[in-house]
Amino acid sequence: MMTRPVATVRRYRLGVELRRLREHAGVTQETAGECIDADDSKISRVESGRSPLSRPELVELLRLYGVTEEHEAFAGLIELNRESRRRGWWQQPGVIGRAPAQLIDLETSASTVFEFSPLLVPELLQTERYAGAALAAAEGAAETETERAVRIRLQRQELLDRPDGPELDFVLDEAVLHRPVGGPRVQAEQLRRLAALAGRERLTVRVVPFTGGAHAGTAGSGGGFRLFGYSGPPRAEYGCAEQRDGRVLIEDGEAAGPYREAAGRLHGQALGAEESVKLIGAVAERMAARAPERAPERAPGQG
Repeated sequence: MMTRPVATVRRYRLGVELRRLREHAGVTQETAGECIDADDSKISRVESGRSPLSRPELVELLRLYGVTEEHEAFAGLIELNRESRRRGWWQQPGVIGRAPAQLIDLETSASTVFEFSPLLVPELLQTERYAGAALAAAEGAAETETERAVRIRLQRQELLDRPDGPELDFVLDEAVLHRPVGGPRVQAEQLRRLAALAGRERLTVRVVPFTGGAHAGTAGSGGGFRLFGYSGPPRAEYGCAEQRDGRVLIEDGEAAGPYREAAGRLHGQALGAEESVKLIGAVAERMAARAPERAPERAPGQG
């Protein structure tokens, strides 16, 4: 599970910025609470993203902190507060668990998404059959749970077609291309889909080749990670790292620094976009050649 129970990314971003503004203005939480007829515990909950603010409350706090309608940040924070009160399909009660809901919230509200994947095709790019095979391989996965998880994964992919969607930047270890998840036929289908998606606007897929040896993604735990950028205001960057027991949230600031540096090194070690697509296509053809011939379908009535 992710470590921070953030209600929504937008609400958390708003809280972080309000805390920064309050501290810059030299205002205590107690004074801020009195400004909106509340106590300091409400301000603490707001600043940690656990409690919402009404528009009038936000306006009063911003004025107390010296941010008025004339300031550039004012309109952005008002809009961020409005958006933080909306519920996406993934936040409806009983739809999915907290950890996957947080991941979806991160990716749907981001301006940019970077993902390094050392083992599997990124979830946002998976075909239905590939996703089913990958999820079914998880220890103890029931068939009904797998089918539901596949549907959710495909619904997440609607992000790819959103006109206002984020810029998507994927870096894969070459091992991802050669691992026949679901068998050679399913893998070939997946790689062709991957190559087709790589030609889209605002979506880049690059491969770190075997010939490069060890790379930034093999350092440390060697797990995959994502970075999510938000143009603001306020500007922010969050992410999550994959570990054996779940995902760990990477907070803005120093905690994200090593991952940001690793992403930069991976870009330097990966093939260019065109070279990557050529490699993906070549491996797809080799996978297709390995796939067994389909058995001929029997006509109705034949034994």
